[in-house]
Amino acid sequence: MYYFIINVSVINVYKEPSFNSPVMTQALMGESCPIIEQSENWVNISQWDGCEGWVNGFYGIIQKDKYAPNSVFYHSQGVIYDKLNNPIRTINFGGQLSVVKNKNNYSVKLPDGQQGVIQNGLRMDTLTPSRDSIVNLAKSFLGIPYLWGGKSTQGFDCSGFVQTIFKAHGIEFPRDSHQQADHLQNDIELENVQKGDLLFFAEGNQISHVAIGTGGAEFINARGWVRIESIDEKNTVYSKKLKGLFVKALSIEEVLNS
Repeated sequence: MYYFIINVSVINVYKEPSFNSPVMTQALMGESCPIIEQSENWVNISQWDGCEGWVNGFYGIIQKDKYAPNSVFYHSQGVIYDKLNNPIRTINFGGQLSVVKNKNNYSVKLPDGQQGVIQNGLRMDTLTPSRDSIVNLAKSFLGIPYLWGGKSTQGFDCSGFVQTIFKAHGIEFPRDSHQQADHLQNDIELENVQKGDLLFFAEGNQISHVAIGTGGAEFINARGWVRIESIDEKNTVYSKKLKGLFVKALSIEEVLNS
């Protein structure tokens, strides 16, 4: 098997081998994605969450061996420099790197073998999963713009935002909101929603939006930008539209304890 290894901070994954094709999702620095097929400069890949799509070959490298990262970047954005202190690559939250810890920085080996340094922002383990930590991390991304297919700190869609927050805590969720609704089992009443529980919204019969609860009817979601909203009419951030689309709330207790 050959892998396509992401060699830049974040790339779009398209439905078809064309930049004019719809964006399905994104892939981040350091991901090793099994190759399904190739078409000229385009590569059809499979990602860790089962998503498949096309990426352009100049965003990464193809090789038999996976890249072997040992750290994940946990700041919003960062820069990797060469030995002359010139920027050679950026990295976003969730990007993976192979590094060696030095006294004042980290030596980096990028997927293409290029050497560099980065100052901080790396962890060798995930965040400890807790309701407070999940909500606090979600709040740290307030104001980041909505981006269809986005799952990086350059822009999130609603389910990409949820997937990113939970993956940082070692909890893997499917990519899309309707899949995430099927991933959890325990329905709860709105008044019983705790921090980190998920709220789901539908247009027609299809779940199309997801949010991270902060308690009760208030939540954080990527809608226009990452922001706090509520479906409680007395709340100052009340959303009449989302109130009409609300379907159900699901507890995350099962995945916290798994």
